[in-house]
Amino acid sequence: MRLASIETSFPSSVPSSFPVRLVQAPSSSGAILKLFVLLPASIALLTPFILVGVQLATNSEARATLMSHPQSGILLGLALGCWAVLLGWPVKRLAGTIAQLRTVSIFNNSVQVSDSDMFGEAKWREPVQAFAGVAHNVRTSLSGVRHELVLVHPDRQKSILLAMAQNFAQADVDAICRLLNTVEVPSKLLHGFGSANRPVVAGTAHTEPLRTAA
Repeated sequence: MRLASIETSFPSSVPSSFPVRLVQAPSSSGAILKLFVLLPASIALLTPFILVGVQLATNSEARATLMSHPQSGILLGLALGCWAVLLGWPVKRLAGTIAQLRTVSIFNNSVQVSDSDMFGEAKWREPVQAFAGVAHNVRTSLSGVRHELVLVHPDRQKSILLAMAQNFAQADVDAICRLLNTVEVPSKLLHGFGSANRPVVAGTAHTEPLRTAA
């Protein structure tokens, strides 16, 4: 889950003790609106392919005609592939976003993340030492400005949102750094400026996949 897409994080306060458990979710209103627009168009464009499939399944003459004109089958396959890329895949992603949920657990110097949606669940785990440190990031969007405390990973796809609020004092940053036994790092690392090649504070980044269900 992208950090920018997270709209709610519970609890909203800065973690102060172990175990740390966070439940986060993106905004679903935008995805529902886009799905409301895309889904009827997707169904309408898919209907001819369904009708052709039914005809081929029930009519031997239609199958014989297709066998005698294989180029028509190739064109149908290409058209269906275009539908899948242009409409089918976006609809699937939007549908997954509606039910998307992230659970973060930090305990015993380990970070465990579970990302789930209506299509399955993916889990991974890293030691806290594999993260570069905590960054105080300020994010600006159409909805306003929010401050974030982020546990930054050299692979920014694995960075973890720890807390978000209208503002954070330096004492908040220092407190979470002491809890996690890590350091404060510049927020530019979160945005990829040198983070890909930056060594972690301690240890070596290593992802331990737990389970993935499609």
